[in-house]
Amino acid sequence: MIRRKPKGISAIIPPIFLSIGYLCSVSRAYSTSRSLKMVEGHSVHRVASLHRKRLVGKKFRAWSPNGRFTEGSRKIDGKVFTGIEAVGKNLFAFFADEDDKNRKGDYIEDNVVVMHVHFGMAGNWAVYHTMEEEAPEPRKTNRLRLEGLDVVADLHAMTADYGGMELYHKKR
Repeated sequence: MIRRKPKGISAIIPPIFLSIGYLCSVSRAYSTSRSLKMVEGHSVHRVASLHRKRLVGKKFRAWSPNGRFTEGSRKIDGKVFTGIEAVGKNLFAFFADEDDKNRKGDYIEDNVVVMHVHFGMAGNWAVYHTMEEEAPEPRKTNRLRLEGLDVVADLHAMTADYGGMELYHKKR
C-alpha cells in the first residue's frame, strides 16, 4: 500500500489539533502561510467570553510598550478591569477605580474608562498566567500590556482608543 503525503491543513498541523478542533488557536509555529486572516466577529465574541473569566475583576498596571497607546494606558493604569463586551468586530473593555461604586454596588458610569479595540487583519489579545508560564517580551506591535498579580495580557490591535461611556454608546 502506498501512503500519500497529506495535503492542505492536515500536512502542517499535528493530528491531535485537528481531532479536538483547535484550528483557531494553533500556534504560529505550525503555520507555513504568510497571508493574514481577518479576525471575524465570532472570534471577537470568543475573546470577550474568555477575558470575562481571565481578566474581569482584577486590578492591573497598564503601559504601552510601543508608545501608541500611552495616554490610554495611563488612564486605565491601577484600575479594575470591570467588564468586557463584543459588538460585531468591536471589543469594549471597561475600567474603574475599586471604590467608584454607587450604593447598589454598580460602577458609576461617569467615572468608567472605556477602551475600544478593533483587531484589524491580524490582531490578538494574549493572556499569560504567570504562575504557569512566563510572558514573552513585548513586541513592536504591542499597544497595551496589562500586568496583574498572576496574569499578563498583551494587546496587538489595529485600533485601540479610549474615552468615557459616550465612546461605547457612540460605537455600539
